[in-house]
Amino acid sequence: MAKFAARNGFALRPHIKTHKSVALARRQIVAGAVGICTATVSEAKAMIEGGVRDVLIAYPLVGKRKFERLGSVMGLANVALAADSEAVIESYIEFAEHVGRVIPVLVEVDTGMHRVGVAPKRAVVLANMIAKSHGLEFRGIMTHAGQVHDVTAAADIAAVARQEAATMGAVRQDVERTGLDVQVISAGSTITAAYFRPEDGITEIRPGTYIYNDLRTLELFACARDAMAVTALATIVSVDNSRLTIDAGSKTLTVTRDSAFGYGLLVEDNAAKVTRLSEEHGVLSLLTAAERFRVGQRVRLVPVHVCVWMDLQAEVYGTRGSQIVERIEVDAMRHSL
Repeated sequence: MAKFAARNGFALRPHIKTHKSVALARRQIVAGAVGICTATVSEAKAMIEGGVRDVLIAYPLVGKRKFERLGSVMGLANVALAADSEAVIESYIEFAEHVGRVIPVLVEVDTGMHRVGVAPKRAVVLANMIAKSHGLEFRGIMTHAGQVHDVTAAADIAAVARQEAATMGAVRQDVERTGLDVQVISAGSTITAAYFRPEDGITEIRPGTYIYNDLRTLELFACARDAMAVTALATIVSVDNSRLTIDAGSKTLTVTRDSAFGYGLLVEDNAAKVTRLSEEHGVLSLLTAAERFRVGQRVRLVPVHVCVWMDLQAEVYGTRGSQIVERIEVDAMRHSL
């Protein structure tokens, strides 16, 4: 991803919600990333305390406790914030005055996901409000076209990405007509970034899942099967004809489900998927009899959505061949606020 970004003139700012690990964030920066992106203040705090010095919190901050948590580390890193409303901007003005720092802010634009983000035509209003506010610096615009997960055809994925780029380009023109400088145009996920072109004017991409990949990025043509790096090691606790039961349930694999892959696929049998979960058990349905599997055997599963799965793990292990070579702490595990 770093090579792709450099080749196309994009700054790479990985979203660390996928791995939530200081050690891996450092590796991404060594590989060429300009900094990182987080979803929450507590994730940002964990990364900053671990030595990361350039952070974008890509989420409108609301609530006193979040600002208190962020204020404790503001002097340790360059931190930029995102906003999509006047109310959030006003709270940033108060925060900037409290910490005595000028805070860069990006306007989040809704390019079709309809989760957060201001309508494209209203982005110019917020951009000018930020630019005129004491203590804030208008840095640019950002978006996340998460609606790409609602399609599966390659042509439809490309269409979502091209619309994402076109909308951001139009917003940039609208903002620049008012005399503001749009330094950053931040867009692109693991799924959509590959469809961007240098002439789109995108300055920064924020993919996250690419570091591990999962069955969703496989299904949406963003990786090959052998590029899915993470598996969950589980033990078979029950076997009955074509049914396997493992000691990994919703507390391990998450309840994210895919129509093609269930709750996860078995590495040892690509046709075997987890079809049912309870808290501590996962049930796999096999197409043939389970004669080659036995109680006590360890098997590996590929997760459907690794970002959620990683938030349930205190640590992961780096392997090379059949050897464990590194213990990797998930520093921001359960840091959801």
